[in-house]
Amino acid sequence: MKKKTIAILVCAAFFGGLSLAHAADAERGKKLFEDPKLGGGTTGKSCATCHEGGSGIGDDIFTRDKYYIMGKEKSSLAGVINVCIEYPLGGHAIDPKGNDMQDIIAYMRELKGKK
Repeated sequence: MKKKTIAILVCAAFFGGLSLAHAADAERGKKLFEDPKLGGGTTGKSCATCHEGGSGIGDDIFTRDKYYIMGKEKSSLAGVINVCIEYPLGGHAIDPKGNDMQDIIAYMRELKGKK
């Protein structure tokens, strides 16, 4: 009976029958924001190196339709964050819909709320 129940739950999760959504964690996002190894970073820089306390993050960061960063146009905040991870941090882009990205954005929302 246990195997059958587990199989049903796995199938339900796989086919979208269960919500396994990640609740964004701003505290974890802060740690990622300050981590020079984010995305496998190699330069020793973190997001906080350039944006300590939220500096340089525009007030309209969550309402824009387009973003411009380092000569590149991006259609999402996740795209902007990944440009920063790839270039200043020297790492690899992270999943735009993944938990790490959700947590970083949650922390950025917290930062902007403090200003």
